[in-house]
Amino acid sequence: MNACTLCGHGLAGDRALWSTCQTCQDRINTLLTAIEGDWPRLSDCLDPVRGHSGPRVSGTAERALPIGGRILDLIGPMGVPTRLYHQYAALALARRIQPATMPPGADHRVRLALYGIRKHLPWAVQGADLAELAAELERIAHDLSSVTGGAPATPAVPCPAELPDGGRCTGRMRYDQTRSTAYCPACRTSLDPGEWLEYALKIGHLTA
Repeated sequence: MNACTLCGHGLAGDRALWSTCQTCQDRINTLLTAIEGDWPRLSDCLDPVRGHSGPRVSGTAERALPIGGRILDLIGPMGVPTRLYHQYAALALARRIQPATMPPGADHRVRLALYGIRKHLPWAVQGADLAELAAELERIAHDLSSVTGGAPATPAVPCPAELPDGGRCTGRMRYDQTRSTAYCPACRTSLDPGEWLEYALKIGHLTA
């Protein structure tokens, strides 16, 4: 009888020769769901009216927490998208399958990695040591939730679009979960979360 490589509990029944118990498999799936939900909510933290940990005190110019640098770390070259991709690639290679090429664009990379991990997980729990995968998913989920916790459900930043007459759009961009983009209903301009974050940093709506 094997022991689960994550929690150390003995495996019995149909899982006696596997490497991961059902509880730990469920925990990995829960982490994947949390990451999937919190990744786009990084953009929520750009709301100029509320800080990510709650409403801003009236008349206060500073956010509750200086989250700009933390967000840059999460979306940067060695941030969440790349970290997730490496975990997906490791599972694919363990299965002797060539992983898909790392795509450009943070959102595409996150979607590919989450899909790939979920695809290979039912195979991996039967014989692979998933300790590193689980630990990294825990870290990623914690890193994201430490920034997105308490973010407003309908964030908004001023639209950056220039209108045909040379004026600036006066609309506000809000994150659309179904489109996975920030979208301005006034002029229909859309930005992916990474572009929206860069724009908000540029105009000073996020503390670095």
